[in-house]
This record gives sequence, C-alpha cells and structure tokens, in this order.
Amino acid sequence: MGNVRNWAFGLLMAALILFGPIIAFAMVMTVEMLTDLVTKVGATAVWPVAAGAMGWVLLRKYGGRPHTSQLRSEGA
Repeated sequence: MGNVRNWAFGLLMAALILFGPIIAFAMVMTVEMLTDLVTKVGATAVWPVAAGAMGWVLLRKYGGRPHTSQLRSEGA
C-alpha cells in the first residue's frame, strides 16, 4: 500500500466495518421511533405497509440473483 489512495480506501473500509453495528443499531432505533410515532398518531395500517415496501426495495436492491447459468442449450 504505497500510495495515499490505497491507504484512504483501506481506512474507509476499516471504518465501515467497525461502525457497521453502530449504524445498524441507529437504523433500528430510528425505525422503532417512527413506528411508535405513527402508531400514536393513529395510522395503524400505514406503518406495516411502509415497512413491507422498504423491505421489498432493500431485497430487490441487495438480494441479488440466484446463481444459475445464463447459457441456454436448444436441445435440452
């Protein structure tokens, strides 16, 4: 790692690995507070739909595709 760009990238990766659990905890706490707020307001049917939509978006973005072959044979 002789140049500055490689050092910066390595430090960034280390910081993301170390701060990952803290960021995840903050996200969970934020979602909990938002669901409590929405429930207190009275829109009980809205927050499960919003949570499902967020989960669907995240699964589509980060879920990946199944590892299947892209080659197709005509005879099989």
